[in-house]
Formats: sequence, structure tokens, C-alpha cells
Amino acid sequence: MRFLLVFMIFFSVHCNAQVRKFDKKIKSGTTLRTNKIDNTSVGRFSSMNLPANDSIKIKKIITKTGDTVAPIDQYKIFNEINGTSNFDTILNIKKQYQFNYLRKDLFGLLQFNNDGQTFQELNPNLLSVNNIINMGFNARRFSYLNKEDISYYRVPTPASELMYRSVTGKGQNLDALITMNVSEQLNFFLGYRGLRSQGRYVNQLTSNGNFRIGSSYFTKNKRYQFKNHITFQDISNEENGGLVFVNDFESSNDPFNNRETLRVQIADGKSLFKGLRGYFDHSFQFNKSENNKALLRHQLTYEYFSNTYQQVNTNPFNSNTPYFGSSFASSIYDKVRHTRFENTFDLAFDSKKIGLFAVSAGVYHFNHRYQSIVFDEFNNKIPNQLIDDIITVGGSYLLNKEKVVADASFKQAVVGRSLTDFKINAAFNLNENYGIQAYYRLESRIPDYTYQFFQSGYIGLNWLNDFSNEKISTLNAKIHSPWIDIEGTYQLTTDKLYFSNDALTLNQNGRFQQLLVSPKQYGKTINYFMIKGQKEFALGKWALDNTVMFQQVIQEDAILNIPQIVTRNTVYFQDFAFKKALFFQTGITFSYFTKYYANEYHPVLGDFVVQNQVKVGNFPMFDFFLNAKIKTAQIYINIDHFNSALTGYNYYNTPTYPYRDLTFRLGMKWNFFN
Repeated sequence: MRFLLVFMIFFSVHCNAQVRKFDKKIKSGTTLRTNKIDNTSVGRFSSMNLPANDSIKIKKIITKTGDTVAPIDQYKIFNEINGTSNFDTILNIKKQYQFNYLRKDLFGLLQFNNDGQTFQELNPNLLSVNNIINMGFNARRFSYLNKEDISYYRVPTPASELMYRSVTGKGQNLDALITMNVSEQLNFFLGYRGLRSQGRYVNQLTSNGNFRIGSSYFTKNKRYQFKNHITFQDISNEENGGLVFVNDFESSNDPFNNRETLRVQIADGKSLFKGLRGYFDHSFQFNKSENNKALLRHQLTYEYFSNTYQQVNTNPFNSNTPYFGSSFASSIYDKVRHTRFENTFDLAFDSKKIGLFAVSAGVYHFNHRYQSIVFDEFNNKIPNQLIDDIITVGGSYLLNKEKVVADASFKQAVVGRSLTDFKINAAFNLNENYGIQAYYRLESRIPDYTYQFFQSGYIGLNWLNDFSNEKISTLNAKIHSPWIDIEGTYQLTTDKLYFSNDALTLNQNGRFQQLLVSPKQYGKTINYFMIKGQKEFALGKWALDNTVMFQQVIQEDAILNIPQIVTRNTVYFQDFAFKKALFFQTGITFSYFTKYYANEYHPVLGDFVVQNQVKVGNFPMFDFFLNAKIKTAQIYINIDHFNSALTGYNYYNTPTYPYRDLTFRLGMKWNFFN
């Protein structure tokens, strides 16, 4: 990690090959704005406002050789989810929300005590893994970069970004990126995100790494283009299973010195989730017409996963009722391997007048395997692998006009496991201030492999099931206006899959004495409704930013459990100092969610378990921040949950995993543009 950091700093500072002259003059004081909806941002509002504290918004930088460094709007970022955007050095309240390990706004997610651990979903639709069949182990997927998360770049000069953030206990968090165009048509990028955090509880160390390298290219006539990347990712966590006696946590007199003395379920558990991916996406235009294009697109994805869980002593307290049940041996070493191969083709016709039509076909191969054959407690044979070969056909349509973007796609399996995926999305941009977006999706989703097939050294965690597909229908709408931004979702789910506990005996603290978990399918209907509003009020140099989410579930049994109200409110002050050489923001963020039956975390499964015995929530969380910006460098000083000692130690992520205590954080983000 240190070598990579030094390399990126050296390369970004000393590489001068891509400085070019720009004839376009930019008037001082002009705010750059783009309103065009790009093909890569279908269904998303892509207008971008660069506030006045952006250091290279309009300034013309002249080198000794007389070359002019390009303005910031020339540094392009292309992402399948977020569309087209620019590098920027602005400091605003959104940057405060995104200054975390995942580098995104965590509203609707509750972070576990230590950095790099999993998240509790307060909004059940935030984790999205768009594979034909998902491997599972979803609690370990929050920090995993899927192919849709990888960005591509086009920059006139080498550009780099370094982010450092302190963690919980010993360790550090670094995210580094460098990208350059060796020509106008060919770009390369290299990035690494690493984290190591000790934590405050016994057996809680996290050590994660996400390495990515890739390129993009187009010919001069733009009839052929490609993008590709390779990722190496590992997510390692020491697993302690949560607290045994939560009353020791709640009655703590000196929490900052005795967290490591609290008794946990596991003192030697460890999980390791690894992934290797190679991705190549290219397209070719058969004809030379600019108004009516005939195109062929091909995507190739190879991905290898492995998940390992190991534990030296399965019954550390010599109990008659071990926490995860009986085991075949006194130690555990569970390892599963998963290979995914995708090959998709699209034949498209693109007309400037009527839009883009495409027909598609996909060939998919999945191999989910263990190295042993197991007989469960009922003497049923559990094989060592499941193999799926699926062929799909489908089509899509895209209309991309100046103010209207609409797209629809359909995918249906014709060979192998049955699946259906239909999506339609439309966005209407009235002007810079008003916009409407609507989205509908109908899915018949193949169950995750961890629901279908699981092997473990724990006897009860061995199964082979033949579940039906989950059927999910989702309608979402967003309205953007100067007064308020509103988002609403209605979701109808049948045949939902979930894990639940079969041992319902409680200990003296009201928690489960054991976690004897098995997968189940709920055949009845679950209705989910959500509405979220966001509005910022500004008065001079003061501002109040508010986000409130209301959720409601209608179901006969408590399967999908969520807090009814989630809110985040930030009051802050911002101004310039030292003759406008420094821009700063300081304020306090209040976060809160109502009590609900939060899912319990299961480290062996790497997933969450539905429970209806213990409610968590209804505790306030106050965070203080002081952020400053000097040129392209941003400095972050944060004190998280500083009210923890004032409101009592009764705050949890799950019934047995406490939320974080008061935590001081220091961080920096620095952009280099040659």
C-alpha cells in the first residue's frame, strides 16, 4: 500500500506528457454547467453545478512552456450507474456525507462498530447485486466493487486522487486513483482502496483491499470502442459473533477502556471473501452513417469468488448449547468457490430520430462448489457442487433527447433455470430546477446459492433446497424541484427467501441463546412502501439540510422488518477565510431511526437472520464535523456519535452487536491535475 501511494504521488506530479493547449477562452467568474443527458446516464439527471469554491473551475493555468491546463469540465468520469460527471474539488455537505469507507452517502445504512465491517440495512433496497444468480454472502458485499461500480475516464492531463481516513483503533484507510490519456482516444486508470482497522472489541480486526486497473479506447471515426478492467478484491474480517452479555455493555462505567474486556461469542473466528474479475466490453458500428447506426456489442465477464470461514474452537465455553450448534469437529474450516462466466451480445440500430433498438442474447455458466460431500443430521447427502448453464434472449429500447430520456429492457431465460427481468425507466427534465423520473421493474429472481446449497463444519448448516424464484415488482418515482426532492417506492414481493432462527430459547438478557439457522421461503405477499424527502434551507452562511424517510410494510408475518422513520438533519456554517485562500464548513449532524426488529448478523453464513424477539433503535446519534479546503486539498475532522456517554449505552446495530462509541476521525482528500 505504501509503495502504491508513493508511486501515485510521484507519477501524478511528474508526468507532463498530456498538457495541451486549449484555444477556448473562459471568462473569470463563469460557472460551468452541462445539461446534456449522456447515453451513459440513461434515466438520470446529469446537470452539474460547480459551486464557487471549486479551485480550477474557471482559472486558466499557464505552464512555463506556455501550455494551458484544461478547465475542470474536461476531466470526464463515465460510470454505468452515475452516468457522466467531472472531477471536482468542491467542498459541500454532500462531500461530508460521502467521506467514509464506501465513498458514498450512507443514508439508510447503519455502519457496524468497526470500519470495514458490514452494514445494517435500514432501507431494504440499498444492496444491489445484478447477477443472473447471486452467490450469496450478502453481508460481505457492501464493500465489494461490482462491474457497474467501476468508472472510466477521459482526461486532458494526468489526474489523480488520494484519500486518507483514520479508522477505529490502529490502522488506516487509503483510496488512491491515477488516470491518464496517452492519446485522445486511449485512457488508462489504476486504483486501490485499502483498509486495516483494529476495532475496540475482542477479535474485530478488519483488513480489506480493492485493486482495479483498466482502460478505454475508441477509434478516430468512433466506429469501434472498448472498455475493460481487472479487479482483485479481498474482504477479511475477524468475527466475534457479538456480545454474550449485553448488560455488561449497557452498564459500562468506562467504555473507552473496557470494550476489549467484554465477553464475545467467538474469540478466534475469521472470514475471508475474495474476488477476481476480468471484464471486456466492446462495440462496432457496421456502417458510416451518423444518423442511422447499425451496431454490434459484445460483453465478456469472468469472475471467481471464494468465501472462507474458519474457527479454531467451536465451543469455547464448553456449553451444552454451543452458539452455532453442534459441529462435526472441534474446529471449522468452511470454504466455497464460485465461478461465473457471462457472454452477452447485442445487435442494435440507433437512429437520432426514433432512438436505439437492440436485440440481445446471453450465455451464462455458474459453478458453485465445495471440496467435500456431506451427510447432514438426517443422513441426507449434500453434493459438492451445483452447476447452472443458462441462455437468455431479450431486447431493449433507448430514447435520448435533450429533455427526455426513456429506456426499456427485457430478458427471459430460454435454456436452464427460469428467470424474467423487465425494466422500464423514463426521465423528463423540464429545466435545471425541475425534473421527474419514474422506474418500474418486474423480476422473477433465481435464489442465491447460499439459500439453495450450503456446507459447513456446523452440522445444522448443511442443506440442499429447491426453492421457487422470488417474484418482485418495484415502482419508483422521483421529483426534483427547488422546494423539495421527493422519492417514493412501492414494492410487491412473493416467495421471499430469508434466514431465520429455529432455536427460540432466550438468555437472561432477552437474546437468543443459540443461532440455529436455516433458509425458508415465505409464500405470502409482502407489500413495502417508502417515501423520502430531502430539502436544504439556507440563510446567509448558515444552512439546514434535512432528509426524512418513512417506510411501511404490510405482511401477515414479520419477515421484512424495517424502521418506520429514518431521519438525518445537519445544521452547518460555511465561509471563506485568510483572504479566501481557505474555505471551511463546520456543523452537527443528527441521525435517528425508530425501534424495530433488526436482523441479526450470522458470521458463518455471511448474511443476516430475521428475528422478532429484540427491538433496536430509538437512540439519537450526533456527529460533529469541521472540514476545510485549500486549493484542491480537502481536510476532514469528524467526531462521530459524540453524545454516546450522555444518552446511555443502549445503542445497537443488531441485538448483540453494539453501534460505535464516540470516535475521532481525521482525513484528507487531495486531487492532482498535473
